[in-house]
Amino acid sequence: MHLLILGATGRSGGYAYKYASSKVSHHVTVLIRKSSALTPQRNLTIVEGSVLSSDDIDCATRAAGIPVDAVLDFLDARRTSVNPWSAFVGPERLLPDVVANVARVLHEQAPLSGGRKPRLVVMGGAGTGESLGLTPFFIRFLMKHSNLGKTYDNHNAVNDEIEGNCGGDIIWTLPMPVMLSNSGIRPVKTFGLTEKGRGSVITRESCARWMVDVAVGKMGDRFNNKRIVLSN
Repeated sequence: MHLLILGATGRSGGYAYKYASSKVSHHVTVLIRKSSALTPQRNLTIVEGSVLSSDDIDCATRAAGIPVDAVLDFLDARRTSVNPWSAFVGPERLLPDVVANVARVLHEQAPLSGGRKPRLVVMGGAGTGESLGLTPFFIRFLMKHSNLGKTYDNHNAVNDEIEGNCGGDIIWTLPMPVMLSNSGIRPVKTFGLTEKGRGSVITRESCARWMVDVAVGKMGDRFNNKRIVLSN
């Protein structure tokens, strides 16, 4: 399959592109700001550009010369650091605008073989939409009183608009991981937005691998057009 990964140099997207490109049967294209940030390899196409540019996203889908089967989006709203109180640097609607541009490009590209529909898998966050009710108090406090709230404004906009952007021609999945830790491959548990029993942490690596597995169809249609909370 041909996968386009956005945010491949980030803390979660990096695990996804390495995992996906390690599979000889897949070709991976990444759109990144500096092509020198990644090492070229046989089944990896590196496109230099900005996710804020509709033209650059369009270029990235065409760079390998084959239609994109799935797009994985690991982008996050931009702040000056990971500190919740760090300054928000915008743009205000980075995440929903990128999703809208990606969906447009997928609608416009040549049909996939066999009448298959392309997939769009977008990382969100637990605390988005209906999942807020079971979110720990300290996360809700940060959402309300720090610039972490700007991130969730973006996630909520994606949550509200993803169905309209994808329509009936793109299969979408909106995973909402709980608090992310770093490396480590652990079993991933899935929950409905208001379902109790979720853990408090998920590793970035296990979340990224889960998203790739969904994108390549390894999970079948179980998570088609669904919002789902993830934890370890």
